[in-house]
Amino acid sequence: MEAHLGGGDALGAGWVSGDVYGWLLMLEKVVDGSSNMVVVTDAQRRIRWVNATYTRVTGWTLEEAMGRRPRELLHGPQTDAEELSRLTQRLNQRDSVGSVELVNYKKSGEPYIVSLSIEPLYDSRGDLQAYLSIQTDVTERRRLEREALELGQRLKVAQRLARLGRIECDPQHGQPAWSGEVFRILGLEPDGQPRGFEHLLAHAHEDDQVAVRRALAAGDASGQEVEVEFGVTGVHGGRRWVRCRGRQTPGFCGSMMAWTVQDVTIYHTRLDERRRLNEVLNRQVAERTRKLEASNQALAEFSYALSHDLRAPLRHLSSFATLLQDELAESGPCPDSVRLYADKINQAAGKMQRLIEGLLSFARFGREGLSLAPMDMGALVGELVAELRGGTAGREVRWQVQASMPTVLCDPILLREVWANLLDNALKYSGHREVSVVEIACEPHEDGWLFSVRDNGIGFDTAYADKLFGMFQRLHRDTRFGGEGIGLALVRRIVQSHGGRIWADARVNEGATFFVYLPSEPPLREPVPEVDAVSPPSVM
Repeated sequence: MEAHLGGGDALGAGWVSGDVYGWLLMLEKVVDGSSNMVVVTDAQRRIRWVNATYTRVTGWTLEEAMGRRPRELLHGPQTDAEELSRLTQRLNQRDSVGSVELVNYKKSGEPYIVSLSIEPLYDSRGDLQAYLSIQTDVTERRRLEREALELGQRLKVAQRLARLGRIECDPQHGQPAWSGEVFRILGLEPDGQPRGFEHLLAHAHEDDQVAVRRALAAGDASGQEVEVEFGVTGVHGGRRWVRCRGRQTPGFCGSMMAWTVQDVTIYHTRLDERRRLNEVLNRQVAERTRKLEASNQALAEFSYALSHDLRAPLRHLSSFATLLQDELAESGPCPDSVRLYADKINQAAGKMQRLIEGLLSFARFGREGLSLAPMDMGALVGELVAELRGGTAGREVRWQVQASMPTVLCDPILLREVWANLLDNALKYSGHREVSVVEIACEPHEDGWLFSVRDNGIGFDTAYADKLFGMFQRLHRDTRFGGEGIGLALVRRIVQSHGGRIWADARVNEGATFFVYLPSEPPLREPVPEVDAVSPPSVM
């Protein structure tokens, strides 16, 4: 024990009197296991003793610190010189020092923050014998306090950006209080007065107050979190909207309802703008619907004209051309050019008749809705293939039809038109082959079914595929292949009316494949027709 206090030589030198020495012996027993650093210096403030905690924190042992002044070991660039000067002045005046904070440095050079108290020790004659310093490392505490302060500042910024305030118990006063954001929403200056949810509700519109109090009563009865939204009027008369969520929480204020208060005025402004925009759009839709109905009426009148005013003259033209051909045949020799001209008149009349029939079919479909019913695609395709076999006498046609096909909800009459057109095209454009091959397949795809019709015909250049489904569009001018360019346009419209898509892939002289996607559940209304007939790559 004597060695810890400087040994016999030190005591003999008389650096402490007997009564102070006895006090120090007792102190060493008390502070041996202390979590605080304890330093004893002589009257000249040179270190005479340190406890184990001092060595653990600073890295300096008693042997290394003995006889040296604390400033020689502990002070550095960040040590506050002014605070150090004030401390020295008070010690020179032999005053006690309490809870002074300094930045000190460990033996390793690492800074730390210390809170120290220094007490002068006197002997029985009143002579200064030593200084007792109790030091506490508060670095971690100050770091936590700093982080808490920074976190609080960030929280305030986040709440400001989110327009989110709070109403909760103030632990310092034990009363409900508003956060600064609630004051800002109402245009008020914080006044430090106790303010709860009732004070906010006092700014609500009278009609909203009734609904809010009803929601509060329901929340009290169920014990669940309450969420209400209502309009408030600030000090300048401006109307704003707030959304409040509250729940019962115990605290210094007793069991009170803690609330979040969010400014949702922008949200309501956007809703009002959208409502006004919808009204404008509804008026535009109504106007366009009226114009569309007028257009449909005009189309109906045009269809009537085609049906009655044009077809009758065409029938007469065709009939007189046939009579002319018969008359020429019975009247004996005549110029070949006359017979040729009569044939061309008859052919042109027939073509015009077919065009008119196609236009009428296209127009009728546009005015009629879908009549949906489950349809076995396998049975429908099988029936059409059987019919087409009867018209291919003298040709070798190889049909490759998938064994099983699904039952699809569709308009059976219109889907029959789709299959009839696709199969007829496959036969027509593969007619120059020694063996015509037509493959029909199906697979599940995107909540629906993907059908395909593949042939080994003349194909086409996919650079012109966008014209394939257009009205009166034909990619082939070869006279071997008849047609008016209406069939695929009608097919595309039928498929789209079922909420599906149609597209094609081909290579010149290597055949073509037509793909038809049909959803499991067709839409209730005919969708807007697509402009591009080529499907995206993900479906190919």
